[in-house]
Amino acid sequence: MRLGKRQLALLRGVGPTSAVVVPDGTTRRLCDLGLMKAHGGEDGSFAAVTPAGLRALADAVDAGKIGLFKMPDKN
Repeated sequence: MRLGKRQLALLRGVGPTSAVVVPDGTTRRLCDLGLMKAHGGEDGSFAAVTPAGLRALADAVDAGKIGLFKMPDKN
């Protein structure tokens, strides 16, 4: 599965222990792909990363598409 930069950035930012409180188009697409799951009733008021999302994130890191950690810039 090929994910875009925004999708990977969202998965990396949310991680396994957080949730997106106000889902947007990117979040809804990741839910459609099974990489995130909407919670909170019919409106899906928040979304969290699924195990498949974590696997996709790990695959992207292994492929060198993204880094998990970014060191702060030195001023």
